[in-house]
Amino acid sequence: MASLSTTRNEVFSSLAKIRNKVRKRRSRKEGHNVSAMKSLPNDLLLEVIAKVASNSFDDLCRIRQTCKEFKEAGQEDYIFQHVSIEKFPLFPLRKRKRFSELMRRCQKCGNAEALYRQGVLDLFSLRKRYEFESGFECLEKAAAKGHIEATYLYGVFLTCVGGEAKQQGLQSLCSLNSKNLSESRERFMTYIQSMWVNNVLVRKILAYNDRVKACSQCGNLQNNFVTKRGWDDVYDEGDNLNGCGSCKMNREVNIFCDRLRSSTYVNSL
Repeated sequence: MASLSTTRNEVFSSLAKIRNKVRKRRSRKEGHNVSAMKSLPNDLLLEVIAKVASNSFDDLCRIRQTCKEFKEAGQEDYIFQHVSIEKFPLFPLRKRKRFSELMRRCQKCGNAEALYRQGVLDLFSLRKRYEFESGFECLEKAAAKGHIEATYLYGVFLTCVGGEAKQQGLQSLCSLNSKNLSESRERFMTYIQSMWVNNVLVRKILAYNDRVKACSQCGNLQNNFVTKRGWDDVYDEGDNLNGCGSCKMNREVNIFCDRLRSSTYVNSL
């Protein structure tokens, strides 16, 4: 029995030594990777961290905890310009002060998502003083950076303004595919349904939509673009629509206005 116990102890001791060696090798390998990253030129290091940050804010937090150099580089404006904040709610339930500071920092650094959110709040939120110029400017900047939802809302606004601006708005909408259009519209409606809405701009948009009844390019009637049936509004979002490309975008603005009308009505009760 004593011999068997001794043999078992020797086996356990050998396994422990092997495990410690593996851990040391793994630690040296990870340390070597970190050292290699730290040796990169500063511009290249910022690009790497910005790429990580654009994947998710959590990934940025993790890489900043790796070493002092990464923590300092992770505080640069360039990183906050590219960091992903899409997963954050528009109105967080906790840590609101820290969240507001993060949003202000991202907006100041030119983060497209932060600019889009600020534009929506300036234009539509009842919690803020109505600021059309600053809100529209935020949307314009975000759209110029290629932000899909900002491009959509910017295009809808210009189309609703009419005149020379309408053609520019239709071009902005035409740059998006059907998936971009529907997802951008529904994301905006989710934001609208989560806030008390300032109806100043809403009334102007809906007044335009009620006034204009024909496509500016080919003259097709707009009321042919939207189909309603049953208890709920049902929209055929396929591409089988007669008319020009502008007809399809005018039709999208109609759908947007119908959804906006129903969403803001719910919030005004």
